Amino acid sequence: MPYGKYLGPLKDLAQEVIMASASLEGRIAPRTAMVLGNKLCLLNSFYSNLIEGHKTFIPDIEKALANDFSENAQERYAQELCSTHVRAERALMKLVLDGDIENVSAPAFLKQIHGEFYSHLPPEHQFTHEAGGFTDIEVRPGQFRDLEVAVHLDAGTHGPNHKDLHQEIDQFSTDYDSRQVHGDERLIAMASAHHQLTWLHPFRDGNGRVCRLHSGLFMARAGINKGNLWSLSRGLSRAKTEYMMNLFSVNPAPNDTPEDLNERLADFCEFFLEVCLDQINFIKKQLRLEKIESRIEWFVSERSAKDEMPQSSSRLLRALFMQGNVKRGEVPSILNTSETTSRRTVRKLTDLGLVTSTSHRAPLTVGLPTYALAYYFPSLYIPELLGSKFIETIAKTVTGSE
Repeated sequence: MPYGKYLGPLKDLAQEVIMASASLEGRIAPRTAMVLGNKLCLLNSFYSNLIEGHKTFIPDIEKALANDFSENAQERYAQELCSTHVRAERALMKLVLDGDIENVSAPAFLKQIHGEFYSHLPPEHQFTHEAGGFTDIEVRPGQFRDLEVAVHLDAGTHGPNHKDLHQEIDQFSTDYDSRQVHGDERLIAMASAHHQLTWLHPFRDGNGRVCRLHSGLFMARAGINKGNLWSLSRGLSRAKTEYMMNLFSVNPAPNDTPEDLNERLADFCEFFLEVCLDQINFIKKQLRLEKIESRIEWFVSERSAKDEMPQSSSRLLRALFMQGNVKRGEVPSILNTSETTSRRTVRKLTDLGLVTSTSHRAPLTVGLPTYALAYYFPSLYIPELLGSKFIETIAKTVTGSE
């Protein structure tokens, strides 16, 4: 690894990230982690697309996943981008976690990431996009570019000539083969690969999204953040200016020495790993168990005021969050009610999406609809993610205003 004297400190930081991420996963029941991680895919999509200048809201992404789109063309396009990002991430992550992908940096898999993303967009939106709208240049999903691109607005900052791209990609695949890096060096390789792939700019469009998807998949292949409990894209979006500055500062300049490049690459990797650590620590604070229990109490209190559920529901919802699932026979004792009342409560909570089950005999499992997450994690599901209409809807259900 070409980091010279900077490798030791980077390994220390990478080890800190690995341990913090593992500790986070150990704080939450596996079933709850799976359900929450599946919901957090929408946050990854929101923030990754926000970096690219496209914004929609979490409820609108959920509508798009159900094929319910806005009639406004610009809003619809943002919905399409975010929903296809979610579908792509879920499908690609399954491949990685199932062990179907050995080297996430292989040329074929890079093409698959790009193709999976664009395959869900309608044909009329499979063209490159600029500030003024669509161009007449086809994106060509899953195909490496065959023309020149500008990686940055500043003159002289370009990716390699398209004639050299295949050779460069092959070298990238060898340098960042996820099977050939081990231990704490896996995270350093992931951060370095993020910069290198951005510089290569291998596709006509969608390169930023592909790079961030690749980073998440690289980590999952290394056993880090497999449950998607923290969002790299959220951290990069919140530090967008610093992200871009660090990203492009690594590009070669005239009269650079190997030591100059090593130092700047180490600076980028340090920034990248610090972002990972910051997001892990943020989610850890959100998952403090005493806070979660009080927030669930708050949520049920607000909802019970509208007769949507009895106040005793908080006992079951807390148990489901903490354990992930609960046997049906345990519900009456948890709620401290009769079996008849317990069944009635479970039906209400199921209708509200707060409880799920595969059959009427199977154990109850935790449900985390977005309107509940706004209470469970108010610092994470902030108004700018949910939109004013959604916030107003929540307020009306509590106050009864029309």
